[in-house]
Amino acid sequence: MTIRQNLIWLVLLFVASNAQAASSFSGDSLRHIYREMRFLHHVGVDIHQRYDFTDREQVGACNFEVGHNGSRARALVGSTNRIEYPNKEELVQAAWAVYVCSTCKGDGKVCDTIPEQLDKIQHVIESGDFE
Repeated sequence: MTIRQNLIWLVLLFVASNAQAASSFSGDSLRHIYREMRFLHHVGVDIHQRYDFTDREQVGACNFEVGHNGSRARALVGSTNRIEYPNKEELVQAAWAVYVCSTCKGDGKVCDTIPEQLDKIQHVIESGDFE
């Protein structure tokens, strides 16, 4: 098996084990989603600054160096789909934006929309409306 296949299996095992968890969220799970979104946003901004996606060699280098973050971002989308949240559709859309931002393809402009969503999540966490 290649490293990529092993990573995919690991992510699948992680997602499967988390699927057993309760469908409502706690503050800890929302905080985890917030931290993961923030991290992947920073990764995405860095990716779009460092690589020229019109150059196939640079796209290949990007996928080799940080392509695994796409798996993390897909897992994040799954996490947002499993929790209750005041505006769940908006949260899921933000997770998809993080996915697009943190992968080695697409337009980096989507990264600009994420800080506003992070602020909204932070506000919900601070307000305690979910606990």
